[in-house]
Amino acid sequence: MRVLFQPFAAPTHVAAQVPLAWALRAAGHEVRVAAQPDVVDDITRAGLTAVPVGESLHVAAKMNPADTEQAEELRDGAWLRVLDPGEIGPERLTPEHLHGLFAAWTPLVHRNTVPDRMIDDLVAYARDWRPDLVVWDTMTYAGPVAARASGAAHARLMFGLDLVGLLRERYRAVLDRLPPELRDDPLEEWLGQVLGRHGLEGPGRGFDEELVVGQWTLDPVPTSLALPVSLPRVPVRYVPYNGPAGAPLRLDGPEGRRRICLTLGVSFREVVGEDQASVGELLEAVAGLDVEVVATLDAGQLAALGPLPPNVRAFDFVPLDELLPSCAAIIHHGGAGTFLTALAHGVPQVVVPARMWCNTPRAERARAAGVALTCPPERLTAARLRAMVTRVLDDPSFARAADRVRTEMLGTPTPADIVPVLERLVSAHRSRVPTGA
Repeated sequence: MRVLFQPFAAPTHVAAQVPLAWALRAAGHEVRVAAQPDVVDDITRAGLTAVPVGESLHVAAKMNPADTEQAEELRDGAWLRVLDPGEIGPERLTPEHLHGLFAAWTPLVHRNTVPDRMIDDLVAYARDWRPDLVVWDTMTYAGPVAARASGAAHARLMFGLDLVGLLRERYRAVLDRLPPELRDDPLEEWLGQVLGRHGLEGPGRGFDEELVVGQWTLDPVPTSLALPVSLPRVPVRYVPYNGPAGAPLRLDGPEGRRRICLTLGVSFREVVGEDQASVGELLEAVAGLDVEVVATLDAGQLAALGPLPPNVRAFDFVPLDELLPSCAAIIHHGGAGTFLTALAHGVPQVVVPARMWCNTPRAERARAAGVALTCPPERLTAARLRAMVTRVLDDPSFARAADRVRTEMLGTPTPADIVPVLERLVSAHRSRVPTGA
């Protein structure tokens, strides 16, 4: 098979696709990864063939514009405070809220981060290369359009909870109760225009829900923590990939002391511009504990701080896959890669979730499963965090729950295991003749 991967233009999203790309390549399939120039180096450093499409995205600038009519809505994440897609309680998912989400996210996020030129380049490449399968990131809809244009089967590869699947199921149920002339779907309107620009109109060619949720979904989130979505789903074991890196410290555990990892990741700062949790509060919370703390903090985060507590060592970057096996707990921001890597190593978690995408519901599901404690950043105090860390370290139920989830993940098919599954699905879903021009 020819398999075309299409990640969102951020390094963490590329990393989420690398293990499956490797598995398909090792099985003898042709693999290429098409993305905006921002992440071409990340792709090639992973040993994969990169196909640049469109212009550089510069995601931080896109989400924090200086002088545009959308600046006030986007600047400092103001729009997230009004229309947070992570608020998924039944009382929140009213018809008005669901419509507001798609009415806001379509122009502010999807059209901003998937510009026309990028889609046009990807469609042209897919029509030329003729992939059998397109594996695309749930945050970018260029992939399914290119698959439709080239006759390829296509699937979403998740990096976190399936918020899109859940929200679309709820929203479609709302629309289906309305007369056809009153069904206003902003995402369908936009994608319909994109499809029309490429000659993809009419039955079997124009918009359908597969363009939003894929023909099936590849999901690395353990089934016990996944959202209740009734879409075709192929579970796949999460295999951590942190990119090329060395290990700047001993990773076999400190002598006589438990080790904690403290990290706020990089994705939130890249997109919104700053951490939501106070680094000072985090360090104050762990300063008096009888633990060794390995903190992944960059120069910008450290600049505003005084001397670090004696039990804290700071590094700009440490590969979590190498660090976490020596840790008794992790304090983090709720990011998907950090969260899943901690689960893969059976490490109990304290989550201060940044308000981005599914960080908050992910933290809440981890709390309900007994693997984590969580506190929103606006309610964080050093005393509260210290109490949570102490409880997670001293209450063995958290380690037992984390080990249960790790065992569940180890029982999930690996990327290599699902290659035959993908071959069968592609045979069933691929069009024999490309559609459109």
